[in-house]
This record gives sequence, C-alpha cells and structure tokens, in this order.
Amino acid sequence: MQRVGGRPLRVLPHLGMVIGEFYQEYGAQSFHGHPDIAFWEPDIKVTITDPFLGAIADRTASLPWGIQRVEAPKAWNYTQGRGIKVAVIDTGIANDHPALKGNYKGGVNILSQMFTPYDYNGHGTHVAGTIAGRANDMGLVGVAPRVHLYAVKAFNRKGSANLSDLLSAINWCIENKMDVINMSFGMAKVSDTLRQAIVTAYRKGIVMIAAAGNQGTNNVEFPARFKETIGVTSISKDGKLSSFSNVGPGVDIAAPGDKITSSWLNGTTREMSGTSMAVPHVVGTVALLLYLRPDLTPVHVRQILTYSSVGVAGETKVRSIHAYRSVQTLARLMGRLIP
Repeated sequence: MQRVGGRPLRVLPHLGMVIGEFYQEYGAQSFHGHPDIAFWEPDIKVTITDPFLGAIADRTASLPWGIQRVEAPKAWNYTQGRGIKVAVIDTGIANDHPALKGNYKGGVNILSQMFTPYDYNGHGTHVAGTIAGRANDMGLVGVAPRVHLYAVKAFNRKGSANLSDLLSAINWCIENKMDVINMSFGMAKVSDTLRQAIVTAYRKGIVMIAAAGNQGTNNVEFPARFKETIGVTSISKDGKLSSFSNVGPGVDIAAPGDKITSSWLNGTTREMSGTSMAVPHVVGTVALLLYLRPDLTPVHVRQILTYSSVGVAGETKVRSIHAYRSVQTLARLMGRLIP
C-alpha cells in the first residue's frame, strides 16, 4: 500500500480487510491484478434520511402504537429478550435516557475511539428505544425491554457515515459476539466490500436487520437487498404500506414505521417516521426469540418471522411482523426446529 502512494489506517481482522488512505487519487488503481489483493473499493458516504420528524415531548400518553400492533406485551410473560446482545450501528445512543440506561451495556465510537458512543443526533437513541425502552412512567417500552444494548457509533451528528466506518462497525460486532445488528441505514448502490462484510457476519450466526429505504420506489437499498439480511419496509397505523416505503426484491417483512414515538435526546421522546423506525420492531422480535432459543440460526429466524407474519392491507407480496405470534410459533416448534 505504501509503495503505491498510500498508508494503512485500520486493519479489520475478522473481515480480512485493510482500510487505507491514498495521497493521489489514482494510487489504489495499482491494486489491479496484484496477487495479494482480492478486491478493492473506494470509500463512499452513507447518509441516514427519514421523511418525518415530529414534535419533541417529555413523555407519551400510552405505549407506542407499533409496540401494541405487534402485540409484544403479550409475549413478555415468556420472554423479554433478557441478555441478548443487540448492536445498534447508528449515530450512537444517549445512554443517560431514563428509558435506556438500564439496558445500555456500552459499545464503541468508530469515528473516534477515544470518546464514548454518545448520540448527538437522536436517530440511534430513537431506534434503541423501540428495541429495548424500559420506562413505564413515560409510556415508553420497547419490543424486548430486557436486551443488552450496544451503541456502535459509525454515523456522525449530521447522520453521515463512511463505508469504511460501517465495515469497522461490523468487524467490531463480530469481535464482540453480538447476536443481532440493527441497520437502520441504506445506500442506493451495491458495495462489494459491504457485501463481503455482511456475508462474514452471517456465517458467524449474527442476525442482521436492515431498512429498505424511504423513496417510495421498487428499488430496495443495500444492505437490506442482500439475501443475508432481513430487509424491512414500513406500515402505517391504518395497516397499509407507508407512502414512503420502498418495496420489491430484498423486502422480507414489514413493520410499524410511520409516526413512531420513542426516546430522544435530553431524556425526551419524539415521533419519527421511516423504514429506519420499522427495523427495530423486527430486531426486538428477534431478541425475544433468541432468549427462548439462543442457538437459532439466521435461517431459522427468517423462517419463524415469515411463518408468523400477518397480512398487510391491499398487499399480496408483503406481510407484517407479529412479535407475539412469532413467540407462539417458536414455542410450538421447540425441539423440532433444530435437530
């Protein structure tokens, strides 16, 4: 790398990758045909975008409608996802939020490892609340209120990340043996290195759930479109697909994602919409399942979620997550699903 005008910045041993910086734009071109290089790819920007930001409030009147729609409370007598390690690759987590501090277990700031992965944007905190919020007095409870939350900060306060930071985040998740990864982000173009990272994590048994995108088109974003991830699109309170939802190849399931109330900065709550908000409903459901059967593979998880899903109004190809039915399905299959 130095011979062609660059320098290595970061080694990702679990992915077999090296992130480098080049002083001249054409330097990396010298890797073409090199016997020791499988492939290389230039770094790109990835941005979180959500179509709706509602008002900030001190508390919410009742359980968020999405938690009620998937009937998660009915499963809590049997499982609350206790101890399942969930990584949120996002803008960080405000670990001092009253709904999150009981479940927050640390993490990493990929952008600057000298600092904690605290959230100064709000997006990651909102996602975390839907997964594992635990504040009954605020009416803010997540799908799986006893999971262990890990903040993997790869996006800055403006909601922007580099592909190299996402790769580093996935490498950290493998190294620290995460069970589930929340990927409430996407990119329009395929990345070979991201695909390789996803495949590697998948082979390690990590369940990855990703957002389909918010353009309202048939072009599902990556990494949701990869077959190794569970791609999630959004439904609204009326049970129909949200107007902003991307659909098409790569969408495995839908979940509540329109005007979702969850945790926000400074101990408050906020409504947000987007497929980013749908993903944590699925992540929480997966955590409920893994508590009951930790040896479930990503393939088994996908089968259970699909089998227990419910119809979406006006749709024949998309079905919606149902946490309680998923738990019921696993209970019936216990002892038969895995030999």
